[in-house]
Amino acid sequence: MERLTKYILLTLIVGVLQIQVGYAQQQLFTIKNSAEVKVSGTSTIHDWDMVTEGPLQGQASINLLSGKLEGIQSLTIKVPVKSLKSGKSSMDKNAYEALKAEQFQSVDFQLISLDEIQSNYLMATGKLSIAGVSQTVKMKVNYQVNGNSVLFSGNLPITFTQFKLSPPTAVFNTIKTGNDLQISYKAIYEQKN
Repeated sequence: MERLTKYILLTLIVGVLQIQVGYAQQQLFTIKNSAEVKVSGTSTIHDWDMVTEGPLQGQASINLLSGKLEGIQSLTIKVPVKSLKSGKSSMDKNAYEALKAEQFQSVDFQLISLDEIQSNYLMATGKLSIAGVSQTVKMKVNYQVNGNSVLFSGNLPITFTQFKLSPPTAVFNTIKTGNDLQISYKAIYEQKN
């Protein structure tokens, strides 16, 4: 009986220590300045891209255990609308108007749930907010753990009309932007010291 009591006590102590070690690994991460978001689309005359220039904002609460991603409790990213640049000022102006940049200055993503974690990708559900309209999106996100940082990357197809926006036009409506968009992203979240 004494032996059984010692075994149970030892098992409880080991269990408590494992739980404490797991919680100790949950850390706050912030987005690194090298993050990039690219929005791609089409028009009646050519395909186009807008790429972020300047820093993005974001933070996450990530659980790493022995260099392995175990969970994400929260994750956000904020993309200033006017940080998206095409290299053509007239196109940028039309895009900012379509995205209501004066009223809604950023495109925001907030993780709702982590649905699955595999060795190099995860399935996530999040809230994407563009021009004051929020939609729930599901996406596959590639990831790579490197020491105390995690690189997230992937693509997300959306449409202008999904966010109650009209695709931009130019030159008296002779140039029309297609409704479909592709958002490509690459962001490194580093552990905050």
